Amino acid sequence: MKNNTDTSTLSLLANEAGYDPIEDRLRENIRATIEAVFEEELDAFLGRCRYDRRIDKPTGYRNGHRERQLIGTFGTETISVPRARAVDENGKTTEWRSKALPRYPLPGSASAGSMRGGG
Repeated sequence: MKNNTDTSTLSLLANEAGYDPIEDRLRENIRATIEAVFEEELDAFLGRCRYDRRIDKPTGYRNGHRERQLIGTFGTETISVPRARAVDENGKTTEWRSKALPRYPLPGSASAGSMRGGG
């Protein structure tokens, strides 16, 4: 029985360096989905979509993006998280924080230990 050892088919999936275009596409889709969740959360908080105007008093303003690394079952990914300035009823501004993405745990805290599997 003859085995098919055509390497051109295998080269479509992975090369000698270990690059896998399917995994690369999956990672890109995961990154895009996570970033879309943050954008939708910010849209809901501000009460408007990006580039839209709010007729009544605005609750805040978009303020660019920041890079953040996530570690999950898919590995480590760098994502772009939107930033915004939240304005309260007194006119004071604070940094908007996503409820879907917790802040980095401080070293030595209970949450830092539980993320490593200890504590």
